Amino acid sequence: MIKLKIFLFLGLIVVIALGAKPVLGASLAQSLSGRILLSVEQNGEAWYVNPVNLERYFLGRPDDAFSIMRQLGLGISQVNFQKLSDGSVLARTLSGRIVLQIESHGEAWYINPVNLKKYYLGRPSDAFSIMRQLGLGITLRNLALITRANSSTVSQYSSHTTKSIVTASGTFNALIVTIDLSNPKLKIKTLTASLINCQTNCPAKPLVDYYEEGRGFAAINGSYFDTSIAKKNYYFFPVYNSLHSVFINEDQLKYPTTGPLIVFDTFNKFYYFKDSRDFKSVANFESNFGMLQAAIGNKPRLIENGIKQLVVADLDPGERDVKKTRNAIAYKDNKIYLVVLYSATVPNLADALLSLGVDYALNLDSGGSSALLYDGEYLVGPGRDIPNAIVFSEE
Repeated sequence: MIKLKIFLFLGLIVVIALGAKPVLGASLAQSLSGRILLSVEQNGEAWYVNPVNLERYFLGRPDDAFSIMRQLGLGISQVNFQKLSDGSVLARTLSGRIVLQIESHGEAWYINPVNLKKYYLGRPSDAFSIMRQLGLGITLRNLALITRANSSTVSQYSSHTTKSIVTASGTFNALIVTIDLSNPKLKIKTLTASLINCQTNCPAKPLVDYYEEGRGFAAINGSYFDTSIAKKNYYFFPVYNSLHSVFINEDQLKYPTTGPLIVFDTFNKFYYFKDSRDFKSVANFESNFGMLQAAIGNKPRLIENGIKQLVVADLDPGERDVKKTRNAIAYKDNKIYLVVLYSATVPNLADALLSLGVDYALNLDSGGSSALLYDGEYLVGPGRDIPNAIVFSEE
């Protein structure tokens, strides 16, 4: 697919500066209603934010852009078209819209919300030129907050869906991203904000930053961590930084209380260790299995060999009784499942994973930490800043 180039001439592109904290998706989409956006970190890919539903539409090649713009067009009579002078009341009403002259030959015009002028979209090359001239640069961090108009699929090896899961403890709504480990381009990365063990005031960042760092097509938040002032962003669980070959909290592997660990070698083979002591060390793993690519631990145990292993007595009240968004990463038949379950307890999550028939599952952090990115869009989140994450890329 031919992607738009970013033209860095003065006045053509202005990068959106929204400060350190992302604006909520709905507010951002509203503020950019009717704009043409150019992704400055993705080769200038162009998107149109439709004022009708505040969703973004990918404009792709010149022919695609022309087709999308006409499909979203609003028919307008010749009498009203004549009222569309620059800055007129009608131009303000139709700000950001694409209008079609239905009493003529269906000519398409774009009402630029910045100056309320109309621009002719005659041929595909004209539409392409309009995008080039009027496009507004946007970072991936902000673009990810705006809902895509159409469900996306990165390749034949991944997909996402929503479904209701019937369990022994009730019916729950879930969002599931499926990733096929047989993808020859797939790389799996567990990433950390810190490259050293940290006890308090530890680095953390939004999921989209890990997504960008790992050049991902999918990403999900990682292990439990402390949100208290005394130990802010500290996490007990071992996490291997795939990009820097550093094992954070490696010294915790030797304790019986550390819990399970999921691991991937460089051939994307999945390994599950119900006890971190069985993993022992990177050297032990690589001498017995293969080169380490990614690893992350968390508690409690959920599903092993298709059997629920959750011990409810070991849960704290928040895990046992509080219904909120719960996350897990699961494995079955050489596929990875990133599962987000809504309004659920940890026992509910275990029941849902059992109903899905997965072989293994690792619990992930939940609630305010919940975040899931797929193909450049937050399907869940963005949530709070997190100290580690899991990223999937095609390279």
